Amino acid sequence: MDLDDLKAKWHKEAEENRHLNKQTMEQLQAILKTKTSGTLAGVKEKYARIISLLTIGLLLNVLISPFLHFLLGDDGPVFRLTVGGLLSLVTLLVGGLLVIFFYWRKYKQLEDNAVDENLKKALIDNISGLRRSLKQEIYFIVALFAGIFILARGVSQYLGNGDFGDIFHLDILLSMLVGVSIMAFYIYKRVSAYQKNIAELKKYLSEFEDSLSLKMKSY
Repeated sequence: MDLDDLKAKWHKEAEENRHLNKQTMEQLQAILKTKTSGTLAGVKEKYARIISLLTIGLLLNVLISPFLHFLLGDDGPVFRLTVGGLLSLVTLLVGGLLVIFFYWRKYKQLEDNAVDENLKKALIDNISGLRRSLKQEIYFIVALFAGIFILARGVSQYLGNGDFGDIFHLDILLSMLVGVSIMAFYIYKRVSAYQKNIAELKKYLSEFEDSLSLKMKSY
């Protein structure tokens, strides 16, 4: 076999390898796009679940609140809605609707983040987006609980049940402890969920960059 034949054979094998690498890269990108879309769909599903549960909870509160005293065995009319009860219900509705709107916005933002042809950019953008979303959610939850506490104390003072700063009572302190515990647990669950999804996207990005690096070395 002369030199020209060896060169021709080498060029043929190199071209076949490039074609094979291109096919492998395309297959890997398709797989990673599917996995990325699945991860983002899971995040959207969690948002949708939170929205659904909050909506059901608010509707049940609106329906049950006027009859709650009767269901608990109190005397009096079956339907009763006092000023205090109405204020509490309105507070709950406003807070609940704010949370629903917050998560609906996040759902819509994630819906717009499609996994396009530029997989690397899509992965980087979505990782940054989830990190930013996590910070926003923590700030929102803390602000919401603080707002509920301030509003509750304001309503209590308005109804003549105690001054705004008069919180050093066992029932109030226990309520605050329960509220803080619920907030901390919810933040922990949301942080865990976000970190899991971010770790998955970072893994896909690493796989993509590794395959891209191998492809460049093969040329």
